[in-house]
Amino acid sequence: MQKLVSIILPTLNEEESISECIEEIKKVMNSLNEFQYEIIVVDSSSDRTPEIAEKMGAKVLRSEKKGYGLAYMMGFKAAKGDIIIMGDADGTYDFKQIPDLLKPITNGVDLVIGSRFKGEIEKGAMNLLHKLGNRFLTSSLNRFFGLNISDSQSGFRAIKRKALEKLELKSDGMEFASEMIVEASRKGLKIKEVGIRYRKRKGRSKLRSLKDGWRHLRLMLLYNPHSLLVYPGIAFTIFGLLLMVVLYLRGDVEQRSMHSFILGAIAFLTGFNSLFFGLMVSAYSTVHRYSTSNLALKILDYHSLERELAAGVLLIIAGIIAGAYIIHSWIASGYGSLSQIALAVASLVLVSSGLQLVYTAFFLSMLLLEENK
Repeated sequence: MQKLVSIILPTLNEEESISECIEEIKKVMNSLNEFQYEIIVVDSSSDRTPEIAEKMGAKVLRSEKKGYGLAYMMGFKAAKGDIIIMGDADGTYDFKQIPDLLKPITNGVDLVIGSRFKGEIEKGAMNLLHKLGNRFLTSSLNRFFGLNISDSQSGFRAIKRKALEKLELKSDGMEFASEMIVEASRKGLKIKEVGIRYRKRKGRSKLRSLKDGWRHLRLMLLYNPHSLLVYPGIAFTIFGLLLMVVLYLRGDVEQRSMHSFILGAIAFLTGFNSLFFGLMVSAYSTVHRYSTSNLALKILDYHSLERELAAGVLLIIAGIIAGAYIIHSWIASGYGSLSQIALAVASLVLVSSGLQLVYTAFFLSMLLLEENK
């Protein structure tokens, strides 16, 4: 029995290349007797792309909103195939290599990624900025999610329908490429890369390096806030606190170690803010099902939030008292020069830390209200 393959092409003003891509797909798929196929074009163009695609036999879906991930999720809903092929319609991917993606799928692999770095990149097809950005994002995904892939941003992929249905995909932008891999890994899917050819695109590039790169990093924060924020935050907080305490106990901070004391304060505040920002991200990720954290579940409790709020208020009060003591000493000395700089720095640290705790408590309480709706 022939399996149905759905080839999904997201398009945004690709009238220069769409006909060639569809023709290439039809030619290769017609040569594969064991497969039937359908071509689905999800379009947000203002040019003739949808008309050309429709004339060539593709099923065209119009999307009023633009977005790489949004287009694919719309295509997935319409696709009827047992296997889904994903590819850009700008002429960069060689669709004659579709059989190279299908072969591992028929041999039990769930997700196949066409790796440009394991294959051949045509001269001028990928500029240096995109190449470095791709390497950085791929390396980050490998490090923080225990992966071993070479090209996380490749848009030429194949996935089984049953495997796709296990993934909880939410991203509507270019970060969708990273999200699919992270989700596949977390769901225990079998992932394989195959080398592919990458050609010069036709028409204007739609990539926005900085904006798209930031969205990929934001996704990583949502999926793994502990490694990126919480653990480094704990390390900096402990280091800064120990440095400040040791120097303060030695005495005569203003004369002997003021700069080191300030360094400790900076380290402490940096770590403290990172720690609690990470906890907020972890809680948000848990509520919105990007990740699950026992710590986040624990702090998403009204009693915990009330204790956190009380601790923040106490720190603020302690900081204000320290500040008031400095002002009182200054007045008592006849408004002379201030010599209690270390205590002033400590007061600043206490108030800033207390405010961070209070803000975190309010954010988490609002997040809990959202969860209970």
